[in-house]
Amino acid sequence: MSSVLPPSYSSSPPPPVYSNIRLKGEETIEFTPRGNAPSTVSVNLTKTCSFLTIVLQGQNVAEDYPTYGRGSTLCGEIELKSNASVLSVSVKLKGRLHVSISDSGSTTVPVVSETVVLWSQASAHGGPCPKILPFSMTFPTTFEHAGRIRPIPPSFCEAFYQLPAASAQCTYMLKVTIHSSGSKVAFWRPSRSYSMQLNYRPRTRPPRPIFHMDRFLTTLKHIPEDWLEIESTMRTRRTASSDFKPISCRFFLPSVRAFGLSDSIPFHIQLSTSLASLRLLLPDAISEAKQSSSIRVFITRQTMVEVNTRKCWRTATLVEGTVRAVAPPVDSASVEGNDVYVDWEGEVRVEKDVVQSGGFNIGTVFIKDYIVFALTPPNPRSCPLLAHQYSQPIKLVTEAWTDDFTSHPSDTSSWLTRSAM
Repeated sequence: MSSVLPPSYSSSPPPPVYSNIRLKGEETIEFTPRGNAPSTVSVNLTKTCSFLTIVLQGQNVAEDYPTYGRGSTLCGEIELKSNASVLSVSVKLKGRLHVSISDSGSTTVPVVSETVVLWSQASAHGGPCPKILPFSMTFPTTFEHAGRIRPIPPSFCEAFYQLPAASAQCTYMLKVTIHSSGSKVAFWRPSRSYSMQLNYRPRTRPPRPIFHMDRFLTTLKHIPEDWLEIESTMRTRRTASSDFKPISCRFFLPSVRAFGLSDSIPFHIQLSTSLASLRLLLPDAISEAKQSSSIRVFITRQTMVEVNTRKCWRTATLVEGTVRAVAPPVDSASVEGNDVYVDWEGEVRVEKDVVQSGGFNIGTVFIKDYIVFALTPPNPRSCPLLAHQYSQPIKLVTEAWTDDFTSHPSDTSSWLTRSAM
């Protein structure tokens, strides 16, 4: 049987050298950088009680509690005031989610439970316990609940007092336990522990930036994909006169729909209808070209708590936006046929002291954020126009978008370049 030799192959040329710095004839087509590291100075945080001292490394002095992000490692050391009769020293990272509804009871869900034994007499072969014990443990990223794997939630506390009252709280603790041998002294306890609260805040950021342009129409014309257009209608009562037409509403906001807690979110509003309807909605703002309480843009947070299959929904307003008229008075505004067009713009921003984290869904607790566009006539009960509201889901994230690729050495891998044809 004759053997057939494989064909000969020539060596392939080496792959091109890639760099995050564009060369002549190249352009960037996509860039997803990492978020910047916090600009605050990291220090060692020390907590002391009667029998030990805990030192946690890499902490922000501006935070009320030791703060950690997604997959962070807790590094520190424990100093014992006395190592006499010590049998073992352990640290435990624990997280608990507690939810309650006043007419359905309460439940507690374990989120994290990690224990590390730093020293034990059994493994030390009779030697004394060191007075200083370093430790290191990592925050898990997921937990299992009701048969599903979910990301562990951030530290949070929500309470709603309207009936039925509902609350949800997720807390994380670091507990140090010292086991000692028995003593004839009555007040000597064979086991002592010290707990300190931790703040878990996973960092997230938008996939791309928000463009703030002085002229909205110019921006919409050149980069329309950066704006999300929402169309809705403010309707009239059935008994309203034919002179009053429904108001067509066009609401624009950045299409990214993910915003940092420190971001100022721009928006644009265009209303079109008959002059009579517009004067019903904005009797003062039309003539004086000023902000009117009839037009509102605000951000709300919807929270769902579930206890024993009972779900309780609550909605709270986080912040009100600023709305400004950008058109001249209606008499000189844009007119097409019998319709009048008037434009408004503004910004809305959530401060970090109001909200500490974005929305999430862990089954038992569901938190979702919305940007709301609302039109309310001056006399809602008698006005021929019906109150109108549209809610657009958005995602609030902890960090603003940044293009500083020097913040991490691995950022070069997120640049894609191509040669210009």
